[in-house]
Amino acid sequence: MMSTEAKFWDGIAEKYAAKPVGNVTAFERKKAITREHLRPGSTVLEIGCGTGSLALEMSPFAGHIHAMDLSSEMIRIANQKKQVQGATNVTFRQGTLDGRAPYESEHFDSAWAYSILHLVPDRRRTLKTIFDLLKPGGSFISSNVCLGSTWVPYGAIITVLRWFGMAPVVYVYDRETILREMREVGFVEIEEREVGAGGMVAFIVTKKPG
Repeated sequence: MMSTEAKFWDGIAEKYAAKPVGNVTAFERKKAITREHLRPGSTVLEIGCGTGSLALEMSPFAGHIHAMDLSSEMIRIANQKKQVQGATNVTFRQGTLDGRAPYESEHFDSAWAYSILHLVPDRRRTLKTIFDLLKPGGSFISSNVCLGSTWVPYGAIITVLRWFGMAPVVYVYDRETILREMREVGFVEIEEREVGAGGMVAFIVTKKPG
């Protein structure tokens, strides 16, 4: 399944890289909140980094950002952008957190997951891995696409799109589910922040107990 999904994202990587941000105001608000949790020496993990735009934009505010993505093509484009920008404190790598995490426990001051958890087959396991990778007191910032928080039958729509190779596997959940799962793996001070992204998006800031 993972190889199939990687092929999908590899195939749209160039188009994805060229696509403008849909809701600029909301994205700017998300980035501003993310910066609030960065320090000059922060070590950061970004899961599902795509073509690296967020990591590269945030790099001046952090010590080092480790950004990973399933797609080798996304990572190739991210490294091209990194070279153009001249960023020296961002490391891109192909991979996921589905298996054994490629980092030591309690290694990161902060972790980000922008619009990725709805693509993860075992979301609770991924949340637990992120929790374990954070230092005590470390922050976790996620932008969650909660398709289950609307009456629209997105599950059926996505199934049809997949028949035509136009969509990846997407897991439908609502905001109550993701908030509960975060509590269950141990996150505290869970706060949903309003960013103007619409009712299906839950932008959540939480932390590992100190």
